[in-house]
Amino acid sequence: MKIITLILSIGFLLLLSNALKAQYKYEREYRIKSEMIPQSAQAFIDSIGPDSRIKWYKEISLDAVSIEAKFKHNKKKFSVEFDTLGILQDVEFIIESSEIPPVVFNKIEQKLDSLYEKWKFQKIQIHYSGSHSDILTSIHKNEPGNAVKVYFEIVLKGKNPGNTQEYEITFNAQGEMQHIQMIIQDEADHLEY
Repeated sequence: MKIITLILSIGFLLLLSNALKAQYKYEREYRIKSEMIPQSAQAFIDSIGPDSRIKWYKEISLDAVSIEAKFKHNKKKFSVEFDTLGILQDVEFIIESSEIPPVVFNKIEQKLDSLYEKWKFQKIQIHYSGSHSDILTSIHKNEPGNAVKVYFEIVLKGKNPGNTQEYEITFNAQGEMQHIQMIIQDEADHLEY
């Protein structure tokens, strides 16, 4: 009986310590009409030259409200976030793990192995932030310029004893973990990317 109590106590402590490391992430998105979009946001998206129809969303998170444009460009799924006034916040697009430089990817894998008993990628995005012109140049050249801050946003399922949970983890361009959030699930009525 003491062994079972000890095992349960250790499992609970591991679960608790993992939960304390992560903040929570909750986002809810609603489709909105293009007429509701600030002109500056629309102009920025037009300058990218999307290959597909643009879908606009209002995104409500635990700490902010924003506007997001989702579309395809050069065979990649893009998500561009603006504040409610149309000021650019960041640009993200989905990539494969093979697109992360091998040295950086190895550091990311080592960190994930230290955090979770098992883990599996759900989605990997590259995240650009910087000035309008620097980000546009990076998108059109298909590689980030020196003035653009690059991060890798990884959504994964992480498993530890007695607990499997989805997390969003942000790594910088060198593969160092910057931020971890436990994802709070919600029924989504839209395509997430």
